[in-house]
Amino acid sequence: MKRSLLILHLIMLLGIHSSQAQESQMPTTPDFTNAVEALSNGDIITCDSLLKEELGKYPKNGYAWLYRGMLYTRLKRDTAFTFLNHAVRNIPKKDKTILGAAYYWRGIAQWEFNEDFNGMMADMNTAKSTDTDTADPYIFVGNLLIQRGDYEGAEREFRQALTKSDVKKVDIYQYLGRNKAAQGDYAGAIRYYDQAMEFDRNDETIYIDRSQAYMNIQNEQQAIEDATKAFGLEYSRNSFNYLISLADSTELRDRVITRLNEETHRVSDPTPYHYAISTIYSNADNTPESLRYLLRASKSNEQPLYRQIAKMLASNALYDQAADYYYRAYREAQADSANQSTIDDLYGSYIGYTFEKGDVKKAIDLAQEWLASQEEPDESIMSLLMAFQYYNGDYADAMATLERYREIFTSTYGDILFAGKIYRENGLQDRARSEFSDCSTENAINEEPSTAEFALALLGEKERSRELFEQRLAEDADVNYFETACLMALLDDKPMAVSYLRQLFENGFRNFYKVERDEDLRLLKGYADFEALVAEYKALFEKERKALMDVLDEETQEAPIQLVGE
Repeated sequence: MKRSLLILHLIMLLGIHSSQAQESQMPTTPDFTNAVEALSNGDIITCDSLLKEELGKYPKNGYAWLYRGMLYTRLKRDTAFTFLNHAVRNIPKKDKTILGAAYYWRGIAQWEFNEDFNGMMADMNTAKSTDTDTADPYIFVGNLLIQRGDYEGAEREFRQALTKSDVKKVDIYQYLGRNKAAQGDYAGAIRYYDQAMEFDRNDETIYIDRSQAYMNIQNEQQAIEDATKAFGLEYSRNSFNYLISLADSTELRDRVITRLNEETHRVSDPTPYHYAISTIYSNADNTPESLRYLLRASKSNEQPLYRQIAKMLASNALYDQAADYYYRAYREAQADSANQSTIDDLYGSYIGYTFEKGDVKKAIDLAQEWLASQEEPDESIMSLLMAFQYYNGDYADAMATLERYREIFTSTYGDILFAGKIYRENGLQDRARSEFSDCSTENAINEEPSTAEFALALLGEKERSRELFEQRLAEDADVNYFETACLMALLDDKPMAVSYLRQLFENGFRNFYKVERDEDLRLLKGYADFEALVAEYKALFEKERKALMDVLDEETQEAPIQLVGE
């Protein structure tokens, strides 16, 4: 993968500093030397701090100003322009290579921060005349001219760059190809990309560029070939995304998958290809095949992909299996000495899906043990435990947990609302009303409007609750279907509650246990449309579940051991 121009320039200057220190007259003061070393190690923060110290002592050090200006250009801070002005004024005129670089970087800053095309061109022309043997100013100007639609000018710049001793010809031929592609001359672009590959056949960006050109002349098979080749070079995020984007086309999907499957038999590690196929199927809403290839990727990978498998199973409501895979991921993280937050997150997911699969007593016991093991009470664990107790109907236990950890729990209006519900279920109506009232103030309405709507409904102020909801809906059409169905049930608008639940199920929600246990949705029990809706999607889910379970059984069974003589 190509490095950015900035990194290339930093490396260039580092090389000059180390191999031509006397010729370039770079200073050897401790702060500057250490700053350069920090930069070579990628420690930008230390480098900048040392450069600042250096310039405090030696404000005429143009080299330090240049390094700082380059850093700040990379960090997109407009003070870079000021730093580069100092560099241009203070670098010795006879140090043409470094002075040329200073003009070059100031030209970039002119464009980046001021959009001053004329100022940029003036600095680039000065950079060209100061250091007559560098290609970089021509390359920057050429690429900018492509963006501005001056294709002839861009080609002239690239042709000039080819005459310079420090040029990487592979880059120039690629840029010439992009210039042709920008004009719609894809055949011409391909010819330049072919020339670029004569200098480097391991640059994924050239294959991606050529793939795009082939797509534009309807040579889809060669486009897929180049995309696959690009992916196989580094398995980078860029090449992965491009490959997946090709497969998003219904017409190309099967051909891309076939090509990737061929690669799984040719390479020593087929994991990236299996993972790519899984992603393609996922984007096509083919969950069984997506799961199949994710399981295969997990088998072929050095470390099993338990967490990714668990997330897919959980998102498709296979909570029993999700809990199992989260536990595997948790144990794997422990064995690998992962950071504690990762371990805790995986363990929390394991407990959560133990609850979701209906093993409530075990989930409560695990949460209690986990909470007891903490030196300081953890709000997330305590919230889990309280929710488990509440939804299991253990209202007295939920209130005991609430009272024990009250100081750390009610940090949001949502927490306060839940506390009110716990008090209500324990028959403490006055305390419940007090909590609900706290959640319906003007401040609460501004900060957590959906919570305030629930609080008002629970206080019996249904008209005000609906008014706030409709106002929010008018301002933001993106609503939480589950939450809204619960609110409609509280407002005794059963048809609307069922309507929002249908939209929820249509979007793939399959947590029937959550629907059936929720105290607000219990108000719909016995309502014919609600019962019919749940029955309809449960039947649909049974088909989905069976398809996924079949894949799990097929892909996780062990191969039979061959007996001697068979």
